[in-house]
Amino acid sequence: MNKKLIAVAVASAFGIPSLALAQFSVPDGVAGSSAAGSSVTISGKLNYIYGQYANGGQGNSLQTTNTAALTPGTANLLSGHSALSNSESQIDIKGSEALGGGLSAWFQCGTSIDVTGSNAATGNAGLCGRNSAIGMKGNFGNAYIGNWDTPQKMAIARFTLFSQSEPLGNSLLFNGAAAADSGNVALISTSSGLNQNGGGSNFWRRQSRLMTYITPVMSGLQASVGMSTDGEANFQSAGTINQKPRLYSFGATYDNGPVTLGLGVEQHRGYNPSAVTGLTAATSLPTSQGNGYIGGNDNIINYAAKYSFGDKGFVNFIYSDIKYQVSGDLNTSLKNWTVNGRWNLGGPHAIQLGYVNVGSTSGTFGGGTAATTGVPFRVGQAIANGGAGNTGAQKYQAEYVYAFSKRTELGLRYAMVKNDSQANYTIGSNGTIGGFGEKQSYTGLRLTHSF
Repeated sequence: MNKKLIAVAVASAFGIPSLALAQFSVPDGVAGSSAAGSSVTISGKLNYIYGQYANGGQGNSLQTTNTAALTPGTANLLSGHSALSNSESQIDIKGSEALGGGLSAWFQCGTSIDVTGSNAATGNAGLCGRNSAIGMKGNFGNAYIGNWDTPQKMAIARFTLFSQSEPLGNSLLFNGAAAADSGNVALISTSSGLNQNGGGSNFWRRQSRLMTYITPVMSGLQASVGMSTDGEANFQSAGTINQKPRLYSFGATYDNGPVTLGLGVEQHRGYNPSAVTGLTAATSLPTSQGNGYIGGNDNIINYAAKYSFGDKGFVNFIYSDIKYQVSGDLNTSLKNWTVNGRWNLGGPHAIQLGYVNVGSTSGTFGGGTAATTGVPFRVGQAIANGGAGNTGAQKYQAEYVYAFSKRTELGLRYAMVKNDSQANYTIGSNGTIGGFGEKQSYTGLRLTHSF
C-alpha cells in the first residue's frame, strides 16, 4: 500500500476531509510560502537497537577532603545484560493548506512506534506524543504552538551524530540526563522528580505547551525563540514553594560553504523540585546549606561548529556550559565538550566516531565547611560535591554503518564510559547505575528504516 492510500485511510480514521496529497516538510527551521492547495502525508522512521551492556569497576582512589567521599566500584567486577529497545521510532502525519498571499497553515502529529510492545505494556503508547504542533508560516517566518523540541535543542541537534538516549548518544553532555527523561515540568514538579535520570535538570528536551517562532533564512543565518506557558505550573499559586516554572529558549545557526556554526541558549525558571535525593544516608541538605533544590534559574549555553568535506564526510564540535541555581547562593556548574564525525569509506560503507568529555562539577552545592561535612548530591546524573573534584567522565563512541539503500541501514556499534572516582554516569538507554568510578561498555547493532 503506497503513502497516498495510507494517508487517505488515516485521514478518514481521524475525520480529516480527503485532501490532495503532496510532500510537506517538517517545520524544523523551514519558513516560507507553500504550494497552492492542501496536503496531507505520512512519513516516519523505525529504529531498533540490540546489544550487550557490561559494568566493570576500576577501583579508583578516593579523594581525601572534608567532603563526604563515595565508595568506588569493586575492581575488576564484571556484570552485564543484553537488551532490545526501540529508539525514537515514530510516524508523522503532516498537513498544510495554502491560505493565499504567501501564507499557509500546517499541522503535525508525531507518534512513537514500538513493535516490541514495551511502550504499550507500560501505558505510554498514544497519539501525538512526539513533535506535534499547529502553526502558520509565510514570508514572515514560521510560528507554532505545541509539544516540540526547544529552539536550543533544534539548533544544536544539527551537530550530533547519535540519538541522545541511545548507548552511543551524547546524553552525558547535556547535563547527564537521557533524552527519554526530558518530560515537561508538570511531570517533575515534585521532590521525586529529580532522580538519577534527571528529568527536571535536563536541557535536551521536548517541551509541552511551547510557543515557537522561527525566522526566515537571511544570508545563511536563521534563528528561533521559544517560551513555555505558565500552564506548566500545575495550577500552583504564586505563594507556593515551587514558583510557576517557565522555559525560555533561543537557537541560531549560520551556514557559509563548508562551515556551519550554532548557538543554543536556554533558561529554566523554577524547574527545581522541593528536595533532592542524597547519595549517602542523608536525604536532605544539612541545615547550614539551605532547604534543598528549590526554585532558582538554571541555564545552559552551547557553542557548536561543523566542517564538511563534501561527499567524504564532516566533523562536529560542541562546547556546553551548564549552571544550576540550587537554593539561594548554592549552585553547581559543568563545562563539557564533544567532538564527533562521519567519514564515508566508499559505496555503502561509512564510519562514525565520537568523544565526549564531561567536566567535574564546580560550585557550592554538596560541599562543606570546616565545621560541617558536606554531603554529595545528584543534579540529574551529575554529582555535586562542592567542587571537590573527581566527578567527571569520558565517553567513546564508534559505529560502522552499512547502507543497504537510502532508507535502510545497519550499524555495528561500540561505546564506553569511564567515570572518575566520584561519578557514576550511565552509558545511556538500558544502562544500569553502577558503582562510583565504574567503567561501562556497550556492544551492539542498530537497524534503521525510514519511510
